[in-house]
Amino acid sequence: MLTLDLTNAPRWHDFAPGVRAQLRPLTTVLMVATRSDPAVETVPEQASDEERAVAFAKALARRAVLCWEGVGDADGNPINADPEAIDALLDVWRSTASRQC
Repeated sequence: MLTLDLTNAPRWHDFAPGVRAQLRPLTTVLMVATRSDPAVETVPEQASDEERAVAFAKALARRAVLCWEGVGDADGNPINADPEAIDALLDVWRSTASRQC
């Protein structure tokens, strides 16, 4: 049986030991709102699919992430989940995901 949780309450999600974020649920409303985000709408027509995907992912994360724990600056000081920090976190994950062993 497939069980649906239709609440729109934000939830905490663990990403790594000591790192978690409180996120809004991924709803159709959130996805549609992200499609009309200025950062998504202003992606140049000649942009690659990857560039479009990154712009969409960052816009979606800026809407979905409410707060986090275990994320800090270069000196190890905790930082708030503001739009610039969310974008920077996605850039870190993107660069580490593309590394080859």
